[in-house]
Amino acid sequence: MGKKAAVHPGDIFMIPLFLPSKDDDYTLDYSKYKFPLNDIYAFGRLIEIQAGNVDLIEVFSYTGQIPENPDIIIQSGRMFSPAHIGHPFSKNGRWRAIFSNPYYDMWRDSDYENISFLSPVGHMWKGKETIKITEKQCVELEEAGIPYWVMYSRTDYEVKIRSVLEERGADLNYEQIVEERKSEFPKPRDVDKKLKEMIVPFRWFSEPGKYTLSLDAGLLNGECFAKNNMLGNGYDWEKVASEFIQKQGIYSEKKFSFDCEADTFSMTSSSKKVLKEFSISFHKFAMDANAFEEFLSQLS
Repeated sequence: MGKKAAVHPGDIFMIPLFLPSKDDDYTLDYSKYKFPLNDIYAFGRLIEIQAGNVDLIEVFSYTGQIPENPDIIIQSGRMFSPAHIGHPFSKNGRWRAIFSNPYYDMWRDSDYENISFLSPVGHMWKGKETIKITEKQCVELEEAGIPYWVMYSRTDYEVKIRSVLEERGADLNYEQIVEERKSEFPKPRDVDKKLKEMIVPFRWFSEPGKYTLSLDAGLLNGECFAKNNMLGNGYDWEKVASEFIQKQGIYSEKKFSFDCEADTFSMTSSSKKVLKEFSISFHKFAMDANAFEEFLSQLS
């Protein structure tokens, strides 16, 4: 099953229902993944490419194997009201265009003038127009089924579609199928690979909202520490790092925290950018034995 290089308004795309939804799918490359032809798929159409890599789409009621032409998909009607999806057609190939329509007209084919979204600040967006509404009107429109403007991720929407299908009685066996196929799925891309290689023997760890630079004490500059009557343990490295931060004029309040032990130097930050920049400069400094030893002599 090939994939188009780009997706244009009017294109019909397939939505896989048997990929892991707990992963950050933007770090996974599905471009070479062979989607089973006999799987059940959902199908959508790109209505409009909007600003900020957020696209307006509609998802159809038809689910099943990929048909020979798009008619059965389009004629099935919508499963949901149109929705906004963030980065739906990134290069990783999770959602793939399968039919194009050079004659597509969003006003005619997708009833664009009646696509509406509510805003929590007293406005309704409708067919490119922003209309002021009262709080009472907002409640009435919400009760009438007008959705709020929400940006979904692809995996969020896959979960939403599966929930509807299961409510309709479909037995998808999602968990079982994903478990059976786990060895086939691409592995997450290590976005920090280049940085990790650059700062060896320091180590870099990354988790949501927390980034860590660490070093096993004794791996680096042991002789420099000994010449200055220092042990070179994790606490000594903390002293060096703290003084380095001050001398570099780095504003460190609330940016860095230390969690060192005798055998380990460790510092963390909630800002990847800040700690990454520090890690590169501190590594360069630590690898220059002469500069490092001179720095220690000024410390002791």
